[in-house]
Amino acid sequence: MKLKTILCTFLSALVLFIVPSSQAVAVNAFDNQVSPMYAIAFDARSNLTIDGTRANCQSYARGEDAVKITAKQTLQKNVFLFYWSDYDNASWTKTIQSNIFTMYNTKTITSGTYRLKTVFTLTDKSGETETITVYSQVQTLE
Repeated sequence: MKLKTILCTFLSALVLFIVPSSQAVAVNAFDNQVSPMYAIAFDARSNLTIDGTRANCQSYARGEDAVKITAKQTLQKNVFLFYWSDYDNASWTKTIQSNIFTMYNTKTITSGTYRLKTVFTLTDKSGETETITVYSQVQTLE
């Protein structure tokens, strides 16, 4: 009985560390999805699709007052449970001087479960920066 109590306590504590804290959110006007509110960014997305053995990595950001946007895409593979590792040579960086950003890359992959991590850094007219990390939906190649 004692082992059961200890195990339940441990799992309860683990859930507290895994579940993220609440953030301010807004409903995205384009697709009615809930997304966090940002100071500079109006929208930030990371999208992964798998076509055969090709991973298609797409990232998009828009900031009303942004004058520069930098993004780093990293394709990640699930190793075990909640642990993800960066996939072999699948990281790309791009910077543009604009308030709208798009980025597209592809990578040949092997079987497994993947996600796309995109780290956006937006700079506004006054030089303030905002960094946002966005993950795509998880995709699996059998």
